[in-house]
Amino acid sequence: MKVFSASNPTEAHILCGLLQQQCILAEVRGDGIFGLKGEIPLTEDTDPYVWLLQPNKIETVQAIILEYQQQQEHMVDWTCSECGEVNEGQFGLCWNCSNPLHITE
Repeated sequence: MKVFSASNPTEAHILCGLLQQQCILAEVRGDGIFGLKGEIPLTEDTDPYVWLLQPNKIETVQAIILEYQQQQEHMVDWTCSECGEVNEGQFGLCWNCSNPLHITE
């Protein structure tokens, strides 16, 4: 089940990594042809996306996606709740310990 269309392969892999950190089976699809953009006519339908392999976890996945999107909108540095390391706003996982960002607003 397609759960997230990304603007580029990196974004798709970041979100997929966030899901996998929560033991949710997902994979990135469509990232192989991204490099051809501009060479052949591709549309939003051919952007890389995250495919959920466990449809029964859709509510959890939607919450993770919403949290990721909110974090992307704010792009403020955040402190990891696990190790205390400061991370740049564009990262959804701590660079030091790979703990995911948790928004507590």
